[in-house]
Amino acid sequence: MKLSEVEKTNLTDEEIQKIVYSDIQDSFKNTEYAIVFGNSMLIKERVTTAFEAYKSGRVKKLIFTGGTNGVSNQGHDLVSEAIKMKNLAIQMGVLEKDILVEEHSNNTFENVDYVFSMLPNNIEIISIITSEFHLKRCKAILQLKFPNIETVLIASKDGFSDSNNWFLSDNSWNSGRSLATYEANLLVKYAKNHQIYDLEIEDSKEKIKTVI
Repeated sequence: MKLSEVEKTNLTDEEIQKIVYSDIQDSFKNTEYAIVFGNSMLIKERVTTAFEAYKSGRVKKLIFTGGTNGVSNQGHDLVSEAIKMKNLAIQMGVLEKDILVEEHSNNTFENVDYVFSMLPNNIEIISIITSEFHLKRCKAILQLKFPNIETVLIASKDGFSDSNNWFLSDNSWNSGRSLATYEANLLVKYAKNHQIYDLEIEDSKEKIKTVI
């Protein structure tokens, strides 16, 4: 089944798991560039993952993205997500010469568009670093816009919205459950509207134990 073929809106946990978290395995390939997607509430986690990929040699240059008007900027901070991530990465030990910054975008579509306007035209492979629940959307956007570019998916784990724990929370704002549920419905909506590549939904091997 493809994303666009999902008709339900009241999805079960098993359906959310398949839609959001299936088929996002890391190939562990090395790349020149990695796009680190911004989120004001998950900056530390995503930058930490980016730093680890950089330190290990998996990626040579980090591209931090995100402006000031994203939906996660609930505090209306005037410092862009990209600059916050850059500053934290430098504190961790990333060399400034290995950092690119894109701070005009305010959603994932804009992240991708602005980043690729900065990069050489001959890129064949690029890494994506973001929260696990966000990986498939990034992958599907890139696959539609740049079908000839291979993507390496590097998940940033945060302990509450990951594939093995999102379902342990209630549906309150910014909980793992709310993020995964929102993402599942968004993926289906975007696929139906032809805004992302219409991916096949693979069976997930994870077992869901819902907390009631």
